[in-house]
Amino acid sequence: MLKIKSIQDIQNDLLINKKGIRNFPKSTSFPFDALYLDIVTQIKTVEISSECILLDSVHSYNENKEFADTEYWKDNYDQNEINKFWFFGQNGQGDLWLFDINKKVYFYDHEKEQMCKENFIDLDLNFKRWMQFSYLNKQLDEYYDVENEISQEIKIEYKTKLKEISKSLLDNYPFEI
Repeated sequence: MLKIKSIQDIQNDLLINKKGIRNFPKSTSFPFDALYLDIVTQIKTVEISSECILLDSVHSYNENKEFADTEYWKDNYDQNEINKFWFFGQNGQGDLWLFDINKKVYFYDHEKEQMCKENFIDLDLNFKRWMQFSYLNKQLDEYYDVENEISQEIKIEYKTKLKEISKSLLDNYPFEI
């Protein structure tokens, strides 16, 4: 049975092997979610599930330095617009997870080419719910059989749990179920 994990259980799981605190540089002025800061400053980059890799503070800082280059963005995006987003994760296939200054999580499919808000999929998640989503995906990964299939029963249960995390998550879900 699939279960939506509590944030406390997720933190306990991620921080069991915590490293020394690695804060962001003082020049970083992004308004981070407190939960995000607490976790990513104490971990190394971790693959939570097949679609959700959480970047540690150093890794995410370096990703954001790279993606701050206006060449990645649509022509009309200036540095102020670009600075409204923070890349915090990936899926290992070139797709990225990011949030904005209002703490709303988006998914960016690298096939969309240039970055812009119109190419970011709004999943109606904040970081806390993204963490729950990631751990739900981790459980789903465990249900793949030898033929790389998941039973209909598990798919239905998974979709139900997605709706519990966010009412519009399933409608905007960026992966094939």
